[in-house]
Amino acid sequence: MTTIIDLARPAVTPPPAARTPHPALAPALVALGAALVSGIAIGVPSMWGDEAASVMSAQRPWDSLWAMAANVDAVHVVYYAMLHIWIDVFGASGFSVRLPSALAIGATAAGVFTLCRSLAGARIAVIASIACVLVPRIGFMAAEARSAALSAALVTWLTVLLVHLVRTGETRARWWVLYGGLLVVSVHLFLYTALIAAVHLLILLVLRAPRTIWWHWGFSAVLAVAACLPFVILTSGQHGQIAFLARRDVTSPQAILVGQWFGSLPIAIAAWSAIVIVTVWAVRSWRRNPPRAGEADRRSLVWIALAWLLIPMTLLLLANAVAGPLYTGRYLSFSAPAAGVLIAIAIALLRPRAAAVVASTLILLLTVPFAVSQRTENAKFGSDWAQVSAYVGAHSQPGDGVVFDEGVRPSRKPRLALRLYPDGFRDTADLGLVRSFETTAGLWDVVKPLEDLPDSLDGRERVWVVARSQKGTSDDERTLRNAGFELVDTRWFARDVILLYTKGTP
Repeated sequence: MTTIIDLARPAVTPPPAARTPHPALAPALVALGAALVSGIAIGVPSMWGDEAASVMSAQRPWDSLWAMAANVDAVHVVYYAMLHIWIDVFGASGFSVRLPSALAIGATAAGVFTLCRSLAGARIAVIASIACVLVPRIGFMAAEARSAALSAALVTWLTVLLVHLVRTGETRARWWVLYGGLLVVSVHLFLYTALIAAVHLLILLVLRAPRTIWWHWGFSAVLAVAACLPFVILTSGQHGQIAFLARRDVTSPQAILVGQWFGSLPIAIAAWSAIVIVTVWAVRSWRRNPPRAGEADRRSLVWIALAWLLIPMTLLLLANAVAGPLYTGRYLSFSAPAAGVLIAIAIALLRPRAAAVVASTLILLLTVPFAVSQRTENAKFGSDWAQVSAYVGAHSQPGDGVVFDEGVRPSRKPRLALRLYPDGFRDTADLGLVRSFETTAGLWDVVKPLEDLPDSLDGRERVWVVARSQKGTSDDERTLRNAGFELVDTRWFARDVILLYTKGTP
């Protein structure tokens, strides 16, 4: 036999098959990008009263933290414990204590991307993750040392997990243990996230879960309720700490439709218009039989997002009406990602494509300036404690005394400037302090007016008065004048005023 080798035609090696990116790569990139955007200038706004509760509680010794939780604010104690560990490692600067929230928003955006990609494709997933970051409530909680952002991340991924379990028909126990465990952690991080269970009940209906999935979900939910019951009993006994909500108009249309998630009226109008558009589309699609390709899953995503946005709000408003006060818009921050999902679907539905571009541009023009405004010095309800501390630090002398206005509610007291930004007060003595907060079972310092502490002025030549208004410390100022001090300087800030009293020659 003769073998013929064709030297003119070299052997052709087939090209290697293209490697498919790992499914987790895109969500990881989304998480990184969202965290970076959310973390821009988070340390710039002065911290405010709720953040003071977080930072001060997290800086307590452990035994003091547990004693406080037995008396007040147990609903946040898991977050305080987490922040305690974080501060031990990274310190208590404004940037540091808010960084976990910015990272949590990254995780939230990745969860939104994953959920939307599984039901509506990559295009809507990308738009939704961007829209999620632009929702004003999400931008606010990204720069806040509170549990809201972490709660939003947990609720988002809990929803992603449930949708995955239902769609794959997963019945292995370990996945449902994971689901129940995440629900327990979520509730302990913030009690009101328990409302997401009602949303998940509707998800089972929307996705037409088989009976076996219903049984697994029900069993997991019952075990989660049992695990959370001691925590619920403890926190319900401290309900009086939010009694102040009864004195506020927290359920007005403006508070619910604008302030709750969208921050300004133009953004709210645009967002609710998008929500109406997708709701109308979902109803029309539901009536269409058979549905167009991919339409059923996108419609399911709309129902899921609507339930996520509206059911917790509705239930909390009903509870507020029956057993209030229980409601304020910040408590529903974990529903804000759903608004981003609905806005994204509305943009994707617009035809022609130019209309979607115009809508996207409009949303950017509305939300980006608002987001920038939330990274200014006094963005947190006008809080100016960082500037107060910096001014006192730049102008005080060793041995100076300092007195704070105690005539406002605890979360607005100017003395929190000392607790949040202590460097500026390093050369001063806190003249009104009786017991430091970490030695009590309450949230705040125990103080007395100067007239009850006559020896506190002995040897003082200069005393700084930090007040919410120039009339706020009239009793202490009267005591200072009676002791021979004179007002020599006044400095106004966004919310507070600093007065310098000296004895003898200024």
